[in-house]
Amino acid sequence: MIENIFIKMSYGRLHGIKRVEGDRIPIVFIHGMLGQAEDWISDFNEFKDHPCYAISLRGRGQSDYPKNEKEFTLEDHVIDIEAFVNEVNLKKFILVSFSQGVIYAIAYALSNKEKILSLVIQEKTLSQRKFGDVWIQRASLRDDYKNKIKVLKGLAESSKELNLLPQCEIFKKTPVLILKAANESMISLEELDKMKYVFKKSKVVIFEKSGHNITLPDYELYIKTMKDFLNDF
Repeated sequence: MIENIFIKMSYGRLHGIKRVEGDRIPIVFIHGMLGQAEDWISDFNEFKDHPCYAISLRGRGQSDYPKNEKEFTLEDHVIDIEAFVNEVNLKKFILVSFSQGVIYAIAYALSNKEKILSLVIQEKTLSQRKFGDVWIQRASLRDDYKNKIKVLKGLAESSKELNLLPQCEIFKKTPVLILKAANESMISLEELDKMKYVFKKSKVVIFEKSGHNITLPDYELYIKTMKDFLNDF
């Protein structure tokens, strides 16, 4: 059964969901830039042997929006993830993240390596640019982003250029699954090679028919790829 979790934070309530049934290694899911915990419900239903947990980061889903637009920094998102993981009392788990959520997940993992048994990186490199006004204008044209302008502005106000990949040498012995789209991917082939060099135990799967959303058009292929990797845990 999927249950809601609400955690009291300095800015209001942080929301997440959990399904605790399952006797294998727990999985924590981190959504993309403007996603929410519920984006992962289909994954919850597929990976029934694993207890599953997902968070709605600040300002997304049912989580409250900080009054200060500058409280959307990388460090702020890590605080959200830490609060969530501590609330559900997870000691070791698999960390799955998609798109911009990869940056937040890896930043968390770098400070909590002892908890990370494996990483699944979906459609994002470990670098980030500063989000500016042009980025906000372009993003706001997307139908699914139009009602999330406040979050976009908060992300732009708090963002900075960074590259987490060099720090990820500490994960050279950690099993990592890297999922990349063949079309309109956020991971270039050059960047993919750099990631493979750092993550020595990585497996790469390229979805030949997919764009950024690798679950489409072949959802069954996505699930099979994930299950094949998770079978070792």
